[in-house]
Amino acid sequence: MAQWGTAPCHADLVSKAISIEDLVQTLRALWVEIEAAPPEHRAMMERDITQTLKRLKVRIQDQLKQPGASRSRTGSLFEKDDESRTMRRKVEPVEPATRFSEPCLRVYDKDLAEHALRLLPHLGQIKTIDELRGYLSEKIRFNSLASRRRVANYLVNRFFPGEVFNTDLPSFAAATAGQSAFQDALFYLTCRTEKIVAMVAEEVVFPSLAQGGIGRNRILDYVQKQFPRSKSVKDICQAIVRTYDRLGVGTTTRTHLNVRLREGSLSAFAYILHLEFPEPGMFSFERLFEGPMHKWLLWDQQWMIQQLYQLREAGLLAKVSEIDRMRQFTTRLSLAEAVRPIVALAKGLRP
Repeated sequence: MAQWGTAPCHADLVSKAISIEDLVQTLRALWVEIEAAPPEHRAMMERDITQTLKRLKVRIQDQLKQPGASRSRTGSLFEKDDESRTMRRKVEPVEPATRFSEPCLRVYDKDLAEHALRLLPHLGQIKTIDELRGYLSEKIRFNSLASRRRVANYLVNRFFPGEVFNTDLPSFAAATAGQSAFQDALFYLTCRTEKIVAMVAEEVVFPSLAQGGIGRNRILDYVQKQFPRSKSVKDICQAIVRTYDRLGVGTTTRTHLNVRLREGSLSAFAYILHLEFPEPGMFSFERLFEGPMHKWLLWDQQWMIQQLYQLREAGLLAKVSEIDRMRQFTTRLSLAEAVRPIVALAKGLRP
């Protein structure tokens, strides 16, 4: 078993010329150490490595866009240099990072649904991730401050990926608190950031619709194959099943997860549609039928088509057309622009 501290630190690596093999070896050694860590710490450390690599990628791409920048620069790419990075972006703006980048496969042994349902609708005064983390650490119902902070980090990582405080979720949460629309939004966001939940949804649960559900043991077997060396497999399986049950996408018994095609609400459909398609454009019906709204949330296809026409009438869509085999819809607003009319829909008002 790997011992803590055996991998060379990045300060040692950057002080001398290194090869790609050295970097790969170092990353592999770190990952082995993480796998030997307690389950409650492993997910956070895997997240730290993943986010560090993403920041490094963006930083290098920034430099490559400016000829000579990397040659004139001194110091390590791993050092913090927020001021110079800000100056470069003022000169040459970079494209914003994708809100939902490809998540890594990590342990999902805490569903945290109760915390999210209770706390996320009350973020009206929060403006930054640091404020959010502080608020959650104060309000989470655990005696230990360390436990509250750990759960707060999980919630931030799950529902505000990349530690970006997207204000659309607090607005939608406040308008739909206590409603199934909010549950659907949380389930979608969980699948977006927790890869194992999305994999189970698409590859195990969705194919079981014809049978009305699936045995827990089947889910357990699938999770075991994804985490063959993990001691948390049962906890992961239970957390996934609880997520379906608590967020209303399925119902559970002691041995089964029961699912069926279902209908959501117009406000949830509008919000998740704009999360899926955050910029105005024309899209095919097949993008809906083959995507998360059908395969994760199990929304009925005909019901989704009806919601498209309702959103057109409400002014959120520019066009819905079904001509022969060409079935398309056109969004007219960005996600940021659509939040206010979506909130109005959730409150029963005309946008």
